[in-house]
Amino acid sequence: MNGIAAIEGSGTQRVLVLHGWALDSNVWLDTRALVDDTRFTYAYFDFPGYGSNRSVPPAEGMEGMAASALAAADSLGWDHFNILGHSMGGAAALRVATLAPDRVSAVVALTPVSPQGTPLDEATYDSFKSAWEDPGPVLKGLAPHLTTEQLDTIVGNTRATMNQSVWEAYLANWTKADFFKTLKNCSAPVSLAYGDSDPFVTAQYLSDTAALLREGTLLGIDKAGHYPMIETPRETAQLWESAFIQAAKGESNV
Repeated sequence: MNGIAAIEGSGTQRVLVLHGWALDSNVWLDTRALVDDTRFTYAYFDFPGYGSNRSVPPAEGMEGMAASALAAADSLGWDHFNILGHSMGGAAALRVATLAPDRVSAVVALTPVSPQGTPLDEATYDSFKSAWEDPGPVLKGLAPHLTTEQLDTIVGNTRATMNQSVWEAYLANWTKADFFKTLKNCSAPVSLAYGDSDPFVTAQYLSDTAALLREGTLLGIDKAGHYPMIETPRETAQLWESAFIQAAKGESNV
């Protein structure tokens, strides 16, 4: 299994799509009907242990996650592609771009966790770990614009597409990421997007990452928290497609 849950579109601009910690590729459902499928081809990837890739053991660390994403691109015969990633998947997108800079045309990372890792004190780490029992409050705190229906859907899909051991394995993966110094290897333009209501991934949190990238740009998303593709799907899809289009033209996305 290559972990590709779905391939949609017929465009020449290819986009490998990486999900975050709490949900598999279903996290993109609200935007899949909104994208330009004549300009782009989207491949929605599930990390090992999630969704369509659930039978495979979790990837080991951010290195294993990036390797699995690259293997998926290889299986599609994609020599060159853009990467769209969310949260944990946003960091994995950056790692792919540093490992294979000659293959990645552009990166859009939505509310990405840090390539330096995110050290949490013991109490906070334990609260994230135990949130498997009831992810709702944590997710609502990170994404205050989620409706009750949206939150219930995320929680239901979390239960249906992964198990507790996967939840715990990937918590360790994203909190212990450690590839910050390799960002200089990334030659592609990178858009780091954050929701203006996200208490976790803020402009300040992302500033070190943006500063080390050759072409790093911070982009704010109004009326969104940690899940902008669900909270403001149309605006968020327009943001990333605009970034990819401008990158293909060699233009700045500032």
